[in-house]
Amino acid sequence: MTFKNPVAEKFSQAAKCYKQHDVLQRRTAEKLLKHQILSGDIVDIGCGPGTDFTLVNPQQNQIKQVMAVDLSSEMLAMVKQDFPDYHTLCADAAALPLSANQFNGLYSNLVLQWCEDLPAVLSEFYRILKLGAHCLISIVSAGSLPELSKLGLGHNDFSHFDDIVAQAIKHHWQIENAEHCSESLYFTDLRTLLYSIKGVGASVKSHQQTQSKEKQGSVSLRGRQDWLALTEKAESLRVEQGIPLTYQITYLHLIKK
Repeated sequence: MTFKNPVAEKFSQAAKCYKQHDVLQRRTAEKLLKHQILSGDIVDIGCGPGTDFTLVNPQQNQIKQVMAVDLSSEMLAMVKQDFPDYHTLCADAAALPLSANQFNGLYSNLVLQWCEDLPAVLSEFYRILKLGAHCLISIVSAGSLPELSKLGLGHNDFSHFDDIVAQAIKHHWQIENAEHCSESLYFTDLRTLLYSIKGVGASVKSHQQTQSKEKQGSVSLRGRQDWLALTEKAESLRVEQGIPLTYQITYLHLIKK
């Protein structure tokens, strides 16, 4: 399959090693699944390599069927390997080829920061859910990754918490819970830190705008001296737990009313 979408292509290239660097995704997944026991037919938007909905709460086995949706067919192939009972669909969250009022629940973990048109996505989520259905969302939001700025590295802009909540209200969702939390990760070295941000839409901007031949992690550098200088800067940020990387995460529990 040929991808015209650069986000889809990036995830497809990273599919095989994705689970090595999804520390943040696993942490936010655990928090999301504690908000609500999902049941019936559910849809996982931006599923990546797949979500085990029974991992946090065994009562999640009330789920009848999972529809796993992702832009990357390679990610969906991984879903089929680990979760053979799941249905899979390669599609864009802003234009889902799914019927209205189809699902009892929706789950989307650290995906919507990739979306250029958040209102369109929230509208699609509302359309495909049944009345009274629960929608669990986590999204990287503004104020994230101050450490990258200290290193002189750019990253994509993220939406503000208030703007995200305002969009949910505009689309007539009942907001059961909305919270803005800081999530800090710690890394043994700079290379590991840079690899970790690939899956959350933070490195795309700098990756696309640099054209150097030598690459370290997801950031392109002009040569060894640049990399050594950057490593030295990163070491100046080190604390007892390691080199920090801080995200601001918006957690939403919405109900279609």
